[in-house]
Parts: sequence; structure tokens; C-alpha cells
Amino acid sequence: MRVKVSVILPSLNVADYIRECIDSVLQQSLQELEIICIDAGSTDGTREILEEYANKDSRITILHSDMKSYGRQVNMGLKYASGDYIAILETDDWIAPDMYRCLYELAVKEHLDYAAADFDMFYQLQSGAYYFIRHHLFSPDVQDWYGKILGTEQLATLRSIDYVLWRGIYNREFLNTYHIRLHESPKAAFQDMGFLQQVKTYATRAIYLDQSFYRYRQDREEASSRGLDGLQYYQEEFRWLNEDLKLVRLLEGAHKKYYYFTMSISFLTKYEQILTKLNGDWQDSRLSVPYQWFQRQVLDAISAGFLEESMYDKKLWEKLTLLLEDTELYAKSVMDRIQDEKCRAEELVKLIDGKDAIIFGCGVRGERLLLFCEQHKIRIRAFCDNNTTLHGQKKYGFLVISPADLKGEMILLSMKNGWERVYTQLLGMGISPDRVIEKIPEGIL
Repeated sequence: MRVKVSVILPSLNVADYIRECIDSVLQQSLQELEIICIDAGSTDGTREILEEYANKDSRITILHSDMKSYGRQVNMGLKYASGDYIAILETDDWIAPDMYRCLYELAVKEHLDYAAADFDMFYQLQSGAYYFIRHHLFSPDVQDWYGKILGTEQLATLRSIDYVLWRGIYNREFLNTYHIRLHESPKAAFQDMGFLQQVKTYATRAIYLDQSFYRYRQDREEASSRGLDGLQYYQEEFRWLNEDLKLVRLLEGAHKKYYYFTMSISFLTKYEQILTKLNGDWQDSRLSVPYQWFQRQVLDAISAGFLEESMYDKKLWEKLTLLLEDTELYAKSVMDRIQDEKCRAEELVKLIDGKDAIIFGCGVRGERLLLFCEQHKIRIRAFCDNNTTLHGQKKYGFLVISPADLKGEMILLSMKNGWERVYTQLLGMGISPDRVIEKIPEGIL
């Protein structure tokens, strides 16, 4: 069998998710696949599950990595692969049945270096159902490049927004010609960055589809990308690109500008995430050490004219310049905002007081309120709505009930307009006012 796509699956202790992941590959409408599983010493039964699948399907090969490194695992898969195109699938995620067929047929027809698409982030709710959030690469207010063959200058501008390698498939000959591989740094976080910066440097033909195939899990707390060493990982990636691969020396024009732009956005975003987790401790070495490296790189890029204020929106530029000038003041501004958000959240949690809750309203604001409750471990019993056509149906695994079916739960009114009418309706039904939260604190929705 001629292998059309080699699918690389790096794994480490993902027994709770690996079956859903592999099943989604085996169910692909494109059957000419090579499935390369690289395990880095799992101790939770992952390896045994892989062996179980390999015994049933000859397309599956299992390799063992002696190093716990996402980059090493993917590189082992790249070395072993024989397919026309390469796909990387993270083993706590899963994919839609037509992903590889759609991308492969497009890539072959248009002779692409790579083909990619949008993806959905998802959470598993307390109901057991999945909640999906579509991630669009291109926003409606900018030029729509979906479905178009993009060349080198266009791809340069995507360096900072196309930051995950698993959304696409990559021509194996293209990768080998330019020896594009992942950084084999320890652990498993953000090696996508180095890979994709190389891809953007050398690719001359690529297409992005306005479709979503990939399902990216958001609620796995043990994921390495959630750790406190993220800024250090990013420093290692960019240092590897700058000093070991000397990639920056190859870049000119838009490619150099957007390379440094990507570096600055990665620095700013990850710094704030970790600062928040550290409760504003900007002096923690996990921030202060990589900060010094990034500060020097970004300031030098600004001085050389590679980074300009016009490349950023006003708020983003203000945040970046403040971080570069005064880390203590930056930390204070971030934590003041976080504290304000925390106070609003605590206000609502206190009002609910540990009781089960009903979300009144099945619209977009009701969905946002559902996510808030999930994040703050508020138990949801059902949705409620005056629309009789919704009664008895389920929304994200929760039953939609009639107001007549309300019992003793707290009732959260999600609507922005018309809440007064619903509030009056509920009181008229004999429901006590202290059971109805008619105004969700501003900023939550």
C-alpha cells in the first residue's frame, strides 16, 4: 500500500484519552495511512493500549523514545515516516473523519508544501457533553485568505497567528529538503513554535481551509503547556532558532519583522499567563530569568527597526512597552485587573452559595454563563427557557425545562435585555426573590 499520510502520535501517560484519539484516526475516510505511535515511557497503561491497537491494525507501528521530549518523539516519527505528507496528532485530542482526506486531496491537487484548516477547542462539561469553541485563523475584518494559495510574503505575516502544527499536513519531501525538524528539548511544550517558524521561512505554497477538523482539548490540567516553565520553554525555542539554526540570519523584509513580532507576542502572552498563576510575583526566577533574554531581544529589534508601533494595536503596544520598561508596574496593572475580575466572580459564587443552579436563557449569554459555572465548579441542574419548542430538548447535555418545572434551585438570568419581564414572571409564580439572580455582575458575560 502506498502511504499517503503518515500520522505521528507522540504519547506520555494519556491512557484516559488515547482510545478516542486512535479511534478517530482509524475512522478516517482516507485509509492509506501509516500510524506511527511514539511513547516516551508511559506508566499509566498507555503503552499497553497502543499495543492492543497495533495487534488489530497492521498500519500501526509503536516506537519508544528514551527521552521525555515532544520534539524527540516527533522527530523519531519523521525519520520513520514514508508517507507523501506528514500529520502530527496530539494524543489527548481527536480529529473529524474527513480531516486527512480533505487536506491530502487539496495538497496533491495544488502541489502544496502544506495544507491546514481551522480547529475547535473543547471542554468536557459536568454533564459529560463536549463544549466546542471554533478557532478561526482569519478574522472577518481582515482580508479573507481561506482557500487561496498563499505565497512566501503572505505566509510571513501568519507567523504569529498560526502557532499549532497539528492543524495541517506537511509535504515530507519539503520537510526533508530543508531539514525541518523539532527542537529536542526536554519536556513537551511549545516545540511547535520552532517547527512552524522554519516552515514559514521555506514554504512557498500553502492553503488554509475555512473548515474545522481538529478537536483540541482544553481541560487537561496536567498538560505541560499549563506549567510555570512556559516562558523558559519559549526562550529555549527562540534561542535554538537564533543561535543553533541561525534562522534569523536567513530572514529579510516581512519575514524578519514578523519573526520578531511573533517573539514579542509569545513573550508578552506567556509572561502574563505565568505572572497570573504566580499571583503577581514578577521576581520569581521562572519569569525574571527568561525575561532578561526576551527584553534584550525585543529592545534590539525595536532599535533596529524590525518592530514598529504600527504593527500592534494600541492596547497591545502599551502593554508591551510597559513590560519592557517596568516589570513591577506591569505586574501591578495585571494583578489589579485580575483582582477586579476575581471579585466579580466571587460575588456571583457567593450569591449562589453552593446550591444547584438553573440557567434561564438558551442563547449565547446562557452558554457563556454555563462556562463560568463550569470554571467555578457551580453545579448546573438544567437550562430553562420560555420557548416551548426547546422544552424537553438537551443543550450541552443539560435538559431544557419549562419555568413550571423549577424547584428549589438558584435561577440565573442570562439575558441582557428583557430580564425585568422574566424576573416579574418568576416572582408571579411564587418564586422567592432570593432564589433569583437577576443581574449577573458586569464583566462576567
